[in-house]
Formats: sequence, C-alpha cells, structure tokens
Amino acid sequence: MTAPTDRAPDVGAEPESSFDRLLEAVAAHWCEEGVRLGAQYAQAFVEATSHVRLDSTVRHGARAGHGTSLDRRFGVGLLLRRRDSWWYGSAPLAEPGLLAERVATLQGFGRPRAPEPITRCSELEEERPHRDLYLLTEAITRSAAAADLSVDFVQDFFRGQQAVVDSTGAGRSWRSTGGRQRCAATAWGQGQQARVFTRRNAPHWRLGDAGPDLALSAEKLILSAADRSRALLGSRRLGVRTTPVVLAPRVGAALLHELIGHALEADNLAKGSRYTGGLMGAALTSAPLRLVDDPGVPEGMGSCATDDDGQAATRVVLVDRGIVAGRLTCTRAVYGSSDLNTGSGRREDYRHASLPRASNTVVLPGPDSTAALLEPPRGGLLHVGALSSGEINLDRGEFSFAASESHFLTPAGDSIPLQDVVLFGDARDALRQLAGIADDVEGDNATCGKQGQSVRIGLHSPTMRFDQLTWRC
Repeated sequence: MTAPTDRAPDVGAEPESSFDRLLEAVAAHWCEEGVRLGAQYAQAFVEATSHVRLDSTVRHGARAGHGTSLDRRFGVGLLLRRRDSWWYGSAPLAEPGLLAERVATLQGFGRPRAPEPITRCSELEEERPHRDLYLLTEAITRSAAAADLSVDFVQDFFRGQQAVVDSTGAGRSWRSTGGRQRCAATAWGQGQQARVFTRRNAPHWRLGDAGPDLALSAEKLILSAADRSRALLGSRRLGVRTTPVVLAPRVGAALLHELIGHALEADNLAKGSRYTGGLMGAALTSAPLRLVDDPGVPEGMGSCATDDDGQAATRVVLVDRGIVAGRLTCTRAVYGSSDLNTGSGRREDYRHASLPRASNTVVLPGPDSTAALLEPPRGGLLHVGALSSGEINLDRGEFSFAASESHFLTPAGDSIPLQDVVLFGDARDALRQLAGIADDVEGDNATCGKQGQSVRIGLHSPTMRFDQLTWRC
C-alpha cells in the first residue's frame, strides 16, 4: 500500500470548462442572496452528477437478466445560519424558483432573486454506455457461471461536477470520475447454498471503457466469488462461542470504521454519550494501533482533494499507538469556534447538508506476522474473511456485525466453513482485546450510511487478531 499523504490528489480531475464556471456562478448567486437577506453565514453547493449502472445476472449457467440504469442529479443546496440556528433547502437547477419560495417561507426573510434555470447539463446529458460494454459484462458473467452457481455482476460508473461557495470567501469547483465493480455469487451443493460478495473500484474507469483492465478485473472478481462461495458449502452450526478472532485484510478497517470512526465524527462525539464521553485521549488498546482517515489513498473510494464544504481534505490521525488522537470535523461542526476544520464534510448529494464523515478508513501496518496471528490455540479460532453488515449503538457502545464469510480453524489444521456468523459485544471491551496487527494491508470499498445519507468510502487494513470476542452461528 502506498503511504498516506497529507493532501489528496484531485482524483479524476479534468480541465475546467464553461459549464464548471456556470456552476460556480450559480453557487455564488445563492450565497450572495443569503447574505443580502441577512444570514449570518451562507453556503451554496451545486452539483451535476451522473451514475450509470450495468447489471448482468446468470442463474444456473443461463442468462437471467441484463440491463442498465441511469441516475442524474442536477441541483443546488443552500445552507443558512440565522438566529443562531441552521436551515437547509434545495431544488433542481431547472427549478430555481422552488428554492426561492422555500427561502421566502423563513420568518423575517425576504424572497431571494432566482437565477436563470439550467435545463441542460453539459456532456452529462449525452452519456450512454457503449454497446461493447454491455456485451463485455454479459459475456464475462456467463463464462464464469456454471450449473451449480448464480452470479450477479454490477458495473458502476460515476461522473460529477461540483461547486461550492460560502460567505467566508471559500469557493471551489471540482470534477470526479471513477467506477466500481461488484459481484455476488451463490453456490448450491450438499443441500445448502452459500453467497459471497466481491468488489473493486478504480478512479480511471470511464463509461466508454471496455478495455482489458476492466475485463480482467471483472473476470477475477467473478471467479474469486465463485470459488469462495463453493468453499462455504458444508458449513456447520457451532452455537455461541468466545474465542480468538482473526480478521482478514480489509475486514478490520470495516469493524474499526464503525466502532471508532463514527464515534469520532464531531457531531457524534459532541453528544457525550456513555460510549463517546471521554473518548478523546482515551487508551483503547495496548496494541500499537494506528488508525487514520486518509483522503489521499491512491485509488481509495473516498479519496478527494476537497470536501463538500470546499475545504481542503486532510489526513487525520484518529488513533495513535492505541490512544485516541483526533476527530473528524466539517464547516458546520466547528462554526463559531477555533477548532480545526479537517475538511471531512461529505454529503450524498445536493439535497443534503454535509456531515462530518470518513473518507478512507486506514489501519497502518503493524509489527506482527500473518502466520503467527493465524496460529489457533487449543480451542481453535474464528477467521473472518468478509463482513456483510454491522452497526453500533453510540449511546451504549454495543455492536453487532454479520460475517458473510468465515472459517473455524483448529490446531489439527481443519478449516470448518461457517455461515451467518454474528460478532457482538461491548465496543470498548472488544477494542481492549486487540492483540496483533500484521503488515499485509489491502483495500476495499463500501457504502456507509448516516442520518439517511449514503456515501462511498474506502477501507484499508492488514490482518488483525483479537484475543477474545463473542460470536454465534
């Protein structure tokens, strides 16, 4: 893994066009109107984004479906600070009068002047998947599927142009591009079925790309999912156990993103719950854990140079040698204070105000060997290859995570496949059980939800071992 940097590259950046300048002008207009009408602070965010999705489905070796979907979002959001409270409203770019009406409903505010409607949005209007890409995804899916297997393969392409202007003088515009592949394989046999997910992202993938890199990546994903799903057939039920647990590369970052990352978002931390209260400066583990939020990871799903408030996205050390050292903030979270703005404001789209969110959650390499961490004790250990979902109650610190791919390893060398494993317990207790961190860092991508908003994030970590965690299957 390339070492994290203090500033992210401008991922997928392209030369500025007249359309970029138009978006900047719209953002500046709404910001100026907010100030003219008496707001203490105003911020306008404008976006034009396109998400194209191609699906290929094969059931038992035969084509079951193939299609595409297109989601375009063209709009403006306006954040106002008035009477020491926040207000947020939004409208499509083609309906600026709608936003003006919403602002006018605020008590003591007049009606803002609306700019001219934007009914066409640059080259995004013309985007269509190339026919070769349809044929490629279907051919790959069908070639990898067999009678004992079903495959769902999804190819996503993202493209966006954004601009933000606020009343403090901050103003930026940027572009982003990239793609993601996802595969779910379901195997049948031995009277069971087993399902496994794989995924990969790359910022250089483009909608018209049907080249060898995209094809090879898709083939590897599908074949990997097929092999791993078949390996889970013959799984057993072991009940509730407390054993050492080893998390494969990528998996540890997913767990710590929930247990630590969300708790260190400024708005969650400020609640001072039983779990988050006193977290800053607390020693979480005696292991040499170094956890960072890094928007500069090459090919990281959350990599960015600028957050959605127009601030420079910075690398934040969240945990240093097991001790909580930092938090994630954004413009709204630090407004009116001298606290550092880490440039971690992210939003799903123009319809939402930004929140302090993770970019890429990264566990830095540790001193232990992978082989030593995987050595099972007399009672065996649980090896988790992938997590499918999980949550933590930030009030009480209780967590629960479903593992989609696990094996129970015994001292005799047996590897028993397990399905529907659930890890659960108290987060602080679990973190104290962290006992080993290897150096085999790998990256993954995921979608993270918070307050009804979903954003894409990166997950990067090595093999990690916990001495004792409770689980059931």
